[in-house]
Amino acid sequence: MNSYHAKISASHFTLFIKWVLCCLLLLPALSYSQESVLAVTSNDGKIYQNFYTRLKESLDKGTKISKISYSDINNTILNSSSTVVSIGAKAAKSVSKYKINANVIYSFIPDDELLQSKIPCKKTTCYKIYINQPVNRYVQLFKALFPEGKKLAFAHTEKNSIKSQQVKSALKKNDLIYKDIHIQKDNNASRIFINELNNDDVLLALPNHYIYNSENAKSIILSTYHANVPIIAYSKSFAKAGALISLYSSVDNVADKTAKIIGSIIVDGTLSQKEYYPDDFMIEINSAVARSLNINISSENILKSKIR
Repeated sequence: MNSYHAKISASHFTLFIKWVLCCLLLLPALSYSQESVLAVTSNDGKIYQNFYTRLKESLDKGTKISKISYSDINNTILNSSSTVVSIGAKAAKSVSKYKINANVIYSFIPDDELLQSKIPCKKTTCYKIYINQPVNRYVQLFKALFPEGKKLAFAHTEKNSIKSQQVKSALKKNDLIYKDIHIQKDNNASRIFINELNNDDVLLALPNHYIYNSENAKSIILSTYHANVPIIAYSKSFAKAGALISLYSSVDNVADKTAKIIGSIIVDGTLSQKEYYPDDFMIEINSAVARSLNINISSENILKSKIR
């Protein structure tokens, strides 16, 4: 009888151990499934809808995500999720006005210095993901396109701006020649380019609405084209309008990076790095301009393989 009860007890004990092990194995999944993300959009436009769809698809299936417009947020709503992701500058500015205990990710925003001052990110669980591409990738593209020593010209409106310092530093690391062009905010940019640029130069055009805008883009493109100066630009539309080539981020590039950072936060907790650029990028080549300027350009895939 004692042997029989001993067998029953041993059997129960074995079942109990199996149950405990099963629970321990399920615990990470159960904990992970409790993670929730609130996406705050700048508006209902297609670009933000596409970003949200891609973000949702890229997140782990155990992570819950919901969406709300920036105009409908309040403290209660923002603190009901473990991570808040703003999509676009307007949403970022709105979210930054609230005291949020959750992780905060300002995504799909430009790394514009003026905008950054309006979006404080002082808490340890605050992160920024930029829509821009890092300066170093443009320098690597320049090096891949023109290995024979042309000068890279960069125009700016603020002396010693962070962006111009980044360009100078990246060129110095790669032993490349830098040409600095300072443009006053009320000056005619295309006229200055005519006076400053020659056929030994390549113009690096990075976002600056005082220099590159709808009013003067055409005249800038024409003036540089007539001077045989190719433009390396920052958007697909710029390349289509007449720049030689553009390196830029797609919606999917930024959304994928955002999903990756959310996943890292869930697994690792607080991250030491606070600012991020997309891991991947797009390239748009204007073949007609390349032919006109007698520039041979490798395929997009070959160029991308040379850029980190």
